[in-house]
Amino acid sequence: MRGETEGLVFSEKPLFEGRYGGSSTSRTEILRNNFYEKFKRHITLLLEQNKTRKVASQKGYLNPRSLHKFQFSDNIFQKTIRSVSSDTTIVFLIDGSGSMDNTVQTDVGSVTYIQLCTAVASAFAKANATVLKGKIPIEVFIKSAPSTHGTSLTGTKNGGMAVLSRVFTSSKRNNDYDRILKVGTNSPIMDKDGDYDGSYTCEYAVLPALQKWIMKNIKTKKCIVFNLTDGEAYCNLGVDGYQFRSGDTKAMRMKYLRGIPNVTLMLGGREDSRMKDIYGENMLCAETDFAGALFRTFAGFLS
Repeated sequence: MRGETEGLVFSEKPLFEGRYGGSSTSRTEILRNNFYEKFKRHITLLLEQNKTRKVASQKGYLNPRSLHKFQFSDNIFQKTIRSVSSDTTIVFLIDGSGSMDNTVQTDVGSVTYIQLCTAVASAFAKANATVLKGKIPIEVFIKSAPSTHGTSLTGTKNGGMAVLSRVFTSSKRNNDYDRILKVGTNSPIMDKDGDYDGSYTCEYAVLPALQKWIMKNIKTKKCIVFNLTDGEAYCNLGVDGYQFRSGDTKAMRMKYLRGIPNVTLMLGGREDSRMKDIYGENMLCAETDFAGALFRTFAGFLS
């Protein structure tokens, strides 16, 4: 499928199948569980970061300012209470382009970039569910740039587009973090014969849609955007086929993520000055043990 095509429909089915049909999650699940063991040691600290308050008590440290009350009250001491807060939503943005089918060596063997990303998102969701009982709202989206478009999809002839697909939310009672592991690199579009296609790299072309979704749906005081990608935007948008490239990603970041804490996990070992210029200084490299650095960055956002 290429270009203007009729009889197209949006469908979640292609998102959860491998590039050539079917899905394989066994090695990805092992990798997810490895990340989970690392993440669960850090995740509680996110909610405890700077969430303390001092209260009057009958025991603790003597509070000199309360001594005048000692004849009629025993609450002349002070203690610090560390409370748990869930005023931050974490939004994952995973690159669903065809280049994410490239492979990388991990502790569990060779996996694709998309499998690595889904393992990270699933591990975070699992740690949140099992350790914190779902106290942190988590949303996971896939970014796609289909090679096909048509009026049957949008009712318009606006040409090439970027698509933002939500594949997980912790807000549902039966949220399934294992299902994230099945996400592949297909666009969420099917033709009349049930066939589907891959995706170009749209990167931050989806931010206008994400901003609207956040304004309508996020109820917490804060929101952190966690972008997972191998970089280098490459797609054509609109009727005239505007070439959306990395410079546009930088411009979109500066416009739509201004004031929103964000961090990018870069795959492929490309932690260079050019990539940081595009994605910002809060960029981590997946070739290193990024877990500690990731949670330190999150903690910095929360403080």
